[in-house]
Amino acid sequence: MLKWLSLVGCLFLISACKPVSEKSSVNNASALVALCIESQSQCEINTEFAHFKVKFSQHQLSDKVITELPFFIELTPFSQQRPLQSITKVSAYLEGRDMFMGKVPVFFEPTDEGKVYLAESLLANCSEEQMVWRLWITVELIDKKQTFFVDFTSQRF
Repeated sequence: MLKWLSLVGCLFLISACKPVSEKSSVNNASALVALCIESQSQCEINTEFAHFKVKFSQHQLSDKVITELPFFIELTPFSQQRPLQSITKVSAYLEGRDMFMGKVPVFFEPTDEGKVYLAESLLANCSEEQMVWRLWITVELIDKKQTFFVDFTSQRF
């Protein structure tokens, strides 16, 4: 009976504890440095109406994104010739370049008054040690739409 009461008391104490509040994903991302990684097919993309930089950040980031661990994608639009028109929507998804792994939706949110768009994502493990992923990005302006992609390599966790 004493063991039973001790167990109930211990469970009561544990359930009364409050978890430490987690920081939001955006706060976690701001502590990371976004980089063009070596395995990227391109870091800067030139389209007919703007130029874009695509960078990655992850706590364990070296030259590959590690699967099964959250990572961030930073999309920065800029224009060298003329003022950049207002972006109305950014949509994106990830898919395996050489192996079908389904489509992983990527949700970009504007930060810094639309100067940077940030998304958090996660990749599934693959049977291969390394896998090439393709990030498709569609940027919409008021009267234009542009789609482009960036390939990058992930490393199995």
